[in-house]
Amino acid sequence: MIVMSLILLVSTVNIIMNVVLGAITGPETFFNAQRLQSLFGLFLIILIGIELLDTVKAFLEEEKIHVEVVLLVAMIALARKVIIWDFSEYEVQELYGVAVMLLSLAVSYTLIKGTWVKSALDSWFSSRKKKAGVVEESPLEHRDFDPPKKL
Repeated sequence: MIVMSLILLVSTVNIIMNVVLGAITGPETFFNAQRLQSLFGLFLIILIGIELLDTVKAFLEEEKIHVEVVLLVAMIALARKVIIWDFSEYEVQELYGVAVMLLSLAVSYTLIKGTWVKSALDSWFSSRKKKAGVVEESPLEHRDFDPPKKL
């Protein structure tokens, strides 16, 4: 974990130095579309590394894998792929494949995080129960996602 933190720190300092030196020496030639695309790709790699470091840290502290963070890392990786992708070199089917992967990751994240889904279902259940005159809690209020305990 210390090595990964050190790599992320050195990479961040390297990107900052490259941007500052490029801006000072020749901003007209440094900030072209290809260079900016490359810098965004490097920035997203660092962001992926930070999220992975956070996942490892949470696993070591809590002995739980945070699925939301893993899905976020996958979405960031796909976003990086789209940003650095040269669309003239690939077929449309490959673009559809990446779009389907990104959409499925977003839906998975939404279902796992479930904040707006839970509130929408809770309001739906409560409105139906008010109409029926029933005073019960929704089945979503008592869900438990903790993994089974080790023996």
